[in-house]
Amino acid sequence: MVVSGGLQWLNGSALEGHWLIAARSIDPSELLRRAGCVGEEMHLSRPEAEVIELESDVTILRAGRAGDWSFFLAAYGAVVKRGAEIDSRVREISRGTEAVELSQTTNFDTHFIFAVDGETMCTFDPLTDPSPTGREPERLIPSMIRVGLLNAQGEPVYVDDVDEFNPVKATYRMTEEDFGIHVPQEILTTRALSMAIPR
Repeated sequence: MVVSGGLQWLNGSALEGHWLIAARSIDPSELLRRAGCVGEEMHLSRPEAEVIELESDVTILRAGRAGDWSFFLAAYGAVVKRGAEIDSRVREISRGTEAVELSQTTNFDTHFIFAVDGETMCTFDPLTDPSPTGREPERLIPSMIRVGLLNAQGEPVYVDDVDEFNPVKATYRMTEEDFGIHVPQEILTTRALSMAIPR
């Protein structure tokens, strides 16, 4: 896959919501299994994955690698239903490494989570509560100020506070710049390593 598009293209893409988790220095197969996938590995296009999802009670996670980071991408948002469950999943994936989660449901529920070796370092909701929490939220405060999620005093900036401010896109920009995570847009048009996760 050719690395193109960073992450910001995900905001406003053709996907109806999305769930992205990236983990450093593990291969895509390991990432999918840590995420809770079961069954055989497949290589599916996005339309092929959608057919399986319509005919069964699973979500297909399609995975790839860009640089040091493996990633998976699914449509419609996270499979797990609550923020605490998402956080737990990301902590498990991060054991022995680090992981970043970005998700937005079709109802615009959003999450950012950064975890290292089983601990949540920083988490926030870009749309409704951009105040960072976690074990070491201060690690990302300068970056959050830089992209406009927090003001110069470190206080949250809400979506209605600034004209034409897009906090989700700002979060993706921060993730690109600080972590070097990129997802090639080709993931939408080519076959990719895929596994199923129960809903």
